Amino acid sequence: MGELMREMLNLNDIDRKIVRGKERLGECRREIATQEKNIETARDKARAAEKAVKDRMFAADRLNVDLRAAEAEMTDQENKIKSIKNQKEYRIVTDRIKELKILIDRNETAILSGMDELDRLREAMTSCQNAVGEEELRLAGVREKAREETETIKKRHAELLAMRREAVRKVEAIDASAYQAYDTALKRTKGDPISEMSRDGICRACFRRQNSNVLNIVHIGKDVKNCRCQGCGRILYVKDQPPVEDAP
Repeated sequence: MGELMREMLNLNDIDRKIVRGKERLGECRREIATQEKNIETARDKARAAEKAVKDRMFAADRLNVDLRAAEAEMTDQENKIKSIKNQKEYRIVTDRIKELKILIDRNETAILSGMDELDRLREAMTSCQNAVGEEELRLAGVREKAREETETIKKRHAELLAMRREAVRKVEAIDASAYQAYDTALKRTKGDPISEMSRDGICRACFRRQNSNVLNIVHIGKDVKNCRCQGCGRILYVKDQPPVEDAP
């Protein structure tokens, strides 16, 4: 491997780190957005739980009103029966009293059942409200972590840009056209323009087998701008292999 390729690989390593930093910044933003969505989901559940409690309380109030009305009518009917003069009217009143007893019993049962349900709904509401608080705490943690990472990445990014300028200078000092080829591949591959090629001509990035012409150019390693993968367009190189020692 010649000096030019070593400098280009160093430049490629810097560009990979720059890309990874940008990707991590994007991940941080997505993590915050995901946690914000989690909070909204938790709030929706809490609102639904609060509505269920209110609806159950409203239903309980209705049952209590109906119960009091039935009890009041029951008292009226029991008082009325004392002054009844004929059998027909007596039968009507007694039938109504029976209906009211059934209604009162049904309402009392429904009220007791509703109280149990209300207790369960209140527990669920409290659990949902606590979940909102927990998700908000998680968001605070995610934001703080993202802030710290962002500061570190931005500081490192500035350092990498300075290193990149120096690396570009070294490549251009050896072969300006090689850097132009690198820059073209960099834009095409979004930050990873160089790939190792196996000794038998396989690109390690896209696994395309190169024809004999490209294979020979890459092995010679001088015409860098033409050491291009026929599949992904990356600049190809082969690793130096240690010399084979003569058998004793």
